Amino acid sequence: MKFRVLIAVCAVFAVAAMTGASGQAVAAESSADMFGCMHEGTKVGKTYIRHTDPAKLEEAVQIFEGNLEDREYPVGTVLQLVPIEAMVKHEKSAYPDSNGWEYLLFDLSSGVTKIAARGVTAANPLGTCQSCHEGAASFDYVCSKDHGCPPIPVTDEQIIGMQGTDPRCEAN
Repeated sequence: MKFRVLIAVCAVFAVAAMTGASGQAVAAESSADMFGCMHEGTKVGKTYIRHTDPAKLEEAVQIFEGNLEDREYPVGTVLQLVPIEAMVKHEKSAYPDSNGWEYLLFDLSSGVTKIAARGVTAANPLGTCQSCHEGAASFDYVCSKDHGCPPIPVTDEQIIGMQGTDPRCEAN
């Protein structure tokens, strides 16, 4: 399997979306209580992928592993590379400029998730999430080292280190 680094939330880190307990798509805005320990997702390369529907999780993993162009992730997919950022897939109409992706930045200083910024205007020191991800439009706005976003100044080792600092995980 080819290891990729998914660049979500402003070309630095990736995350994705979830559905509610009923399996229906979540509201147009994600809530902080949707995000616990990132390690609870399915790890593919360095990225954690979640979905409440096992079949849709499998579909999302296949799209991600295959680095498939012109395929859309299922609504409800959550992609996360580091604890402080995520992407959540909604219906296209909720976030039309990002094909339905809600970008999220988190404040974890209290040990629980607080949403610090969201949407296409969410930004980190590299710029807005949307400005980085728009280069991966043909990959449903999901970046990797192979396509889409400009390179980020973070090594694979640094990403792995950041993943181990999630304060929402019991081991941390």
